[in-house]
Amino acid sequence: MSLFSAALRLQFRLLSRSPFFLSMALLTPVVYATIAGIQVGAAGAVPFRIVLGAGLLGAWSTTLFGAAEALFMQRFSGTLELLVGAPRSLLVPVLGFSCASVLLGLYSIGAVWLWSTVAFHVEPLTASTPVTVLSLVVSFVGLATVGVALAGVYVLTRQAMAISNMMEYPVWIVCGVLTPATSLWPPLLWIGKLLPLGWTVAAMDEVDPVAAVRDLVAAVAVAVGYFGLGAVVLARIDLLARVAGTLRLR
Repeated sequence: MSLFSAALRLQFRLLSRSPFFLSMALLTPVVYATIAGIQVGAAGAVPFRIVLGAGLLGAWSTTLFGAAEALFMQRFSGTLELLVGAPRSLLVPVLGFSCASVLLGLYSIGAVWLWSTVAFHVEPLTASTPVTVLSLVVSFVGLATVGVALAGVYVLTRQAMAISNMMEYPVWIVCGVLTPATSLWPPLLWIGKLLPLGWTVAAMDEVDPVAAVRDLVAAVAVAVGYFGLGAVVLARIDLLARVAGTLRLR
């Protein structure tokens, strides 16, 4: 537990001091929320759904670049050998890195919340429901597990940054983060359901609470699958690194 909390605090401090991650968590979601708010506002009141969607967009970006690339960046800086050489499971610090990156997404929620309240007069407190709050919590948990899985996969490749750039926008589109995925081609809709975020966003859009709970249960199941995948991949990386010494980037 101490290793997890130390990894979480260290990663959160590093990301909170990075202009790149702060702009990703604050500026980008606000810009997209403004564009969506202007488009929707022309037809009537701006829904609270835009606030949630733009905030989750920022959380996905920080997860993709902060959590998924955590080990890759340590490999690049030459500290991954020390982390693997420690007599602890590699899963624990990676989970801490991933949770810190996801928590940075709270900046996105807060920034979009404040901006939408001032610019579009959205009243989030009156629009929020228990299902909405639970969906947000499950979304962040699901993003953390995806970060753990991707962190293990990314360290096996030298193209992690290219993969992150390629995945950022298509994923939030097929998951329906900012705009409803129901308008997409049906196969694309199900591609979004391969991620927990696709299910939690669907739960937010559900009118029937029972259907929303079913979506959240599915999101938790998918998140458990990603966590299991991450645990297996990280254990394999740990074993191969100790046997073959293959952590060097070049």
